[in-house]
Amino acid sequence: MQDYPVSLYYPDSRLSTVLWLRPAYCLYEQWTREDLDPSQASRKTATIEVEVKPEGYNHTYKIGRKFPIPYCGPVTEEPLITKDLAYEVGPTLVCLQENCTKAVLPGRGYSARYLLYNQIQTLLAATNWSQPFHTRGLPISFRSMDVAFGGLSGGLVAVIVLLSITVFLLLGAAWLIVAGWQQ
Repeated sequence: MQDYPVSLYYPDSRLSTVLWLRPAYCLYEQWTREDLDPSQASRKTATIEVEVKPEGYNHTYKIGRKFPIPYCGPVTEEPLITKDLAYEVGPTLVCLQENCTKAVLPGRGYSARYLLYNQIQTLLAATNWSQPFHTRGLPISFRSMDVAFGGLSGGLVAVIVLLSITVFLLLGAAWLIVAGWQQ
């Protein structure tokens, strides 16, 4: 197990049924420095899988795809994150045996960890589980929204009508004056 901080893509990268996790930048390099023999998995053939565990459950699921090892530059260990590289958790998760799926639900917590596989799909290393990331709750139903305007709406309509009539009267008077001067 490796102590690697699994985190959200950015602090507010969560929806009702989707979480975006930050790519595992420099995780491969950390593994090769500490535990892993680089001959077991080359950077080009190794993949990262994201496992997800719903809060309060013992079942583990995974994202439906594996990811290539992200680039770790010599200048910076945190290159600019683009959304194309983010690990999308949801709207459905896949069982480990790939025989079922589970929906990511609103208002629930999900822990995640990264697994490193070589080209023959042998598990080489795994990170610790993250703290739970919570999806947002259900959005407010449009039926439960208060659509009543306050007590000023009738007065506001009257003011708008009076101002509109005044503008039309002024435009009409200006047109008559200009038309009278041209004759």
